[in-house]
Amino acid sequence: MNSAARQPIRVLYVVPDLRVGGAERHVTTLLPNLDRTRFEPSVICIGEQGDLFADLAAGGVPARALGYTKRQAAPALRDLIRAMREQRPDVVITRGYNAEALGRIAAWRAGVPNSVVWVHNYGDVEPRGRFRTVVDRVLDRPTSAYFGVARAQIRYMADDLGYPESKIKIIYNGVEPALFEIADDRTAAAPLGIGPDDLVVGIVAALRPEKDHVAFLTAARLVAEKLPAARFLIVGDGPERAAVEARIEAFGLTGRVILAGNRPDIPDLLRAMDVVVLSSYSVECFPMALLEAMAAARPAVCTAVGGVPEMIADGETGYLVPPRDPEQLAARLLEVLGDPQARKRMGLAARDRVEANFTLKSSIAAAEQALEEVVNR
Repeated sequence: MNSAARQPIRVLYVVPDLRVGGAERHVTTLLPNLDRTRFEPSVICIGEQGDLFADLAAGGVPARALGYTKRQAAPALRDLIRAMREQRPDVVITRGYNAEALGRIAAWRAGVPNSVVWVHNYGDVEPRGRFRTVVDRVLDRPTSAYFGVARAQIRYMADDLGYPESKIKIIYNGVEPALFEIADDRTAAAPLGIGPDDLVVGIVAALRPEKDHVAFLTAARLVAEKLPAARFLIVGDGPERAAVEARIEAFGLTGRVILAGNRPDIPDLLRAMDVVVLSSYSVECFPMALLEAMAAARPAVCTAVGGVPEMIADGETGYLVPPRDPEQLAARLLEVLGDPQARKRMGLAARDRVEANFTLKSSIAAAEQALEEVVNR
């Protein structure tokens, strides 16, 4: 049978939920863009839908949410097995601990011929327990492949997690550059109190400990002492919001730091930023927020963790600084903010780097090829 007559590969992606986050956005970006003559995608959320769930319907991807909590593993596993027997996928992709465990067990029990774990982290916020390690070892045999999103993950996946290196495949994330206009425009940020003459330092990251907003705010205080026109825009929400608010007050940054929460208009807000920061101290892998900032021609100052050094050309598209070093972060921010021509040059170089290496088209093509290799193997 020739390739034109083959049935599309049925791809089922199992995730904990689709709340706002880079790994979750990867799902809602990847699946709607798969070639439908070659792939038939669908999604199951073990938990609740999450804010990004509706993006799948908009992209024509069938999806359901089972609504189970982490304590309801048995009924979740039962429903996953039932769903897989009904859908008969050719390959099950899992991401997130409970999905990786339950999804692979269900795939094995349902007779799914291929399963893939798609890893979006570089290290763990909390050490993995012995039980999880044993589960991973047992489930390696029926696991066809482990996909990652940055080359920096290879040693973590092979050495720390014990995944066979022969099964590891790296597929860079990508964005659609056409969705990000190259322009300086404060319109979207004006209602937040950003003025036309302000110098805006932005961070787009969930308010979680590993994103290290403490380091960001410490650097912000140092920059604010030198540049009265500097404003700091935090986009995102999460469990650390109260702590971030308290730190803003303690640092005397009230009125200088704007907490915007989760926003659907990220491309518009990026146009209002002069420089973008990521201050994570761990587990950052290949952040979509940084890719989008680069596509919007924004220079970036980021901690050199995970796959970030694979994204930023240090000194050309932005700067890399050590994690948990707010003094160095502040020094680089002052350097960028003080040189408008360098900001523009770095921003345009960042856009060029995305167009050359990190487009959505190239990411989708690499994912399609990898999935076909798994199934055909």
